[in-house]
Amino acid sequence: MLCLAKRFAPLLLPAFMASAAIVPVNLDDYRDGPVIVSATDAAVEVQWQDEAGRDWSVSFRRDPSKPLIAFLSVGGNIVLRDAQPHYRVETGIRRKGWNAFFDYPPAHPQGTAAFFGTLDLDGLRVETAGNRIRIHCGGFRAGPFAGSVVYTFFAGSRLIQQAAEVLTDEPEMAFFYDAGVEFLAPEQLLPGRNMDTPYAYYDTEGRLRKESANGFQPERVPHKVRFRAMATAAGQGSVAAFPAPHQYFFPRDFTSNLSHNWHRSWRGRVSLGIRQVRDTNWQFYPWMNAPPGSEQSLSLFLLVGDGPPGTVLEDALRYTNRDRFPALDGYKKLAAHFHVAYTEQALEEHEDWVPPFKPVLQDMGVDAAMIMDFHGDLHPRDLTSLRLRELDSFYEACKRQSGKDFLLIPAEEANVHLGGHWGLVFPGPVHWWKNRPEGGSFVSRDPKFGTVYSTADAGEMLEMVRREGGWMYQTHARTKGSTGYPDAIRETEHFRDPRYFGAGWKAMPSDLSSPRLGERTLTLLDDMHNWGLDKRLLGEVDVFQFDHTHEVYAHMNVNYIKAERLPGFADYGELLEPLRAGDFFVSTGEVLLPSWEISGTDTEIEVSLDVHATFPLRFAEIVWGDGHGTQRQIIDLSGTGEFEKRSFRWTARAPGWKWARVAVWDVAANGAFVNPVRR
Repeated sequence: MLCLAKRFAPLLLPAFMASAAIVPVNLDDYRDGPVIVSATDAAVEVQWQDEAGRDWSVSFRRDPSKPLIAFLSVGGNIVLRDAQPHYRVETGIRRKGWNAFFDYPPAHPQGTAAFFGTLDLDGLRVETAGNRIRIHCGGFRAGPFAGSVVYTFFAGSRLIQQAAEVLTDEPEMAFFYDAGVEFLAPEQLLPGRNMDTPYAYYDTEGRLRKESANGFQPERVPHKVRFRAMATAAGQGSVAAFPAPHQYFFPRDFTSNLSHNWHRSWRGRVSLGIRQVRDTNWQFYPWMNAPPGSEQSLSLFLLVGDGPPGTVLEDALRYTNRDRFPALDGYKKLAAHFHVAYTEQALEEHEDWVPPFKPVLQDMGVDAAMIMDFHGDLHPRDLTSLRLRELDSFYEACKRQSGKDFLLIPAEEANVHLGGHWGLVFPGPVHWWKNRPEGGSFVSRDPKFGTVYSTADAGEMLEMVRREGGWMYQTHARTKGSTGYPDAIRETEHFRDPRYFGAGWKAMPSDLSSPRLGERTLTLLDDMHNWGLDKRLLGEVDVFQFDHTHEVYAHMNVNYIKAERLPGFADYGELLEPLRAGDFFVSTGEVLLPSWEISGTDTEIEVSLDVHATFPLRFAEIVWGDGHGTQRQIIDLSGTGEFEKRSFRWTARAPGWKWARVAVWDVAANGAFVNPVRR
């Protein structure tokens, strides 16, 4: 705990108890607006109205010897009192570059180090950003990180963003962080210094749990929850805490719920927040990146209200649509790249068995899923009829799980002949071997399976894909098993062929200095178009088996494909055609682009865009290239509010542009983007 750590740590007691001068306040960047700030000799006070027009206020103390936030109230009723931020970071050493996934900081010979954050408040700076106010509280440190704790207040909202904005000069640093808020709760104190602290969360079965902490446990108690959010009683209201829904979760192979939320009630003080774990007993667990000199934003979202914990919790879940990708007229939602070993299990189960991943995807509003079996399961390299039988079982099993409301599309991460790891999907069942059986030929006939291909090299692989109307894409480009790809094959016939779609997009690696997700492949997308190739990004998830107890949504994205209907299994190729044509956008779910148009002249790009968003938006960007380099125009969207539907028209001066794309990002780094339009 920031200030509390000093109170209880003997070495820090003298610094905490020493009489301190009132810290200065810098108002140079403050402008009048819907969020009002005033400074007194004792405090900086912020006032604003929420979505219902209720008056909120918060007071930041200028005395560094006391808890940072004197009070937060609504209509004069105090919700938070004597509140302060909590941070803990753990640092390690990155060994394989900033794009590395196959890394494991706890295994480094020099080990890892953990630090609690401390706030030796040395100043308050007020910044107006559109219809928002940011209060910078200087003097924060957590081991090798130094900077400020920044609170952002949004006009027309009860949402508050708390972020430690910090830098480090250490090279090759990997890290993760825990964050929270702690406050005084005398109304919950009982005789014996026990507590009665109501709190609420959804368990992994989806049941709303309303419990009470008795104050017998001094530790921060982890909870395995659904929706990544908890709420607790606070003063004359409640507060919920939750992370940025996708950005906080660095990439993993597995989505098991690691109890990312915690709660503490102890001797008159209450705290809650978010956490990561250092080790999952798996060899690949890369943590987050902190390149030297980059400003990392260690974010936590708080939602305050004057109702009970359950009510405020429900309000918090609206920001992710309760982890459901919203329906849009004229679109179907496809999620891609899952290794769920479905066929191997289906062969052992009865025909009406429903795999555990299916209801999870359906509950998230996914219309179609592209799964990739034969990735460590069954016999993908077999050159006998066993491979053909397993493929046939794969197709039949996918057909059984498909219906009028859900489509399961068979695909495969083939990973032969073309370079790196790559996905392959056909518009219908195709039987093939990944090499040539002894005495075999490129094309043969099987009495049961019909045409069978055996691909001995990249040329034959491409020919098979052309004949069968399939397409390919580079999975997890420039990392994992595709490190160095597709760069290494950019001049090959198969990569330059239109049947090579492009690459997959995923929030990997994790770098909290970026306001975007997935910069690795967004940069690749721009590179490919500057190479003169009309390639695209497909949103991919790339995780292994999961069920309803897992934290899947944090790792999800979907492709919103322009399609009026969901085809049946026999016609699933219908859904792939608009995808291959680029008639779709990729979204994390909180930002949607129901319509867009990119056009222009030789010197100017014109963009028309409809945007639906839950969190307040941060910025949009028009990105373009001339075949030699990439440029972008950032459009500040700090004047937007929460739960808005807006239409925008923008222009960008871009002499000689050959391609352009557009993306929109919110304050939690959630976003949506469309693939480039070429002139």
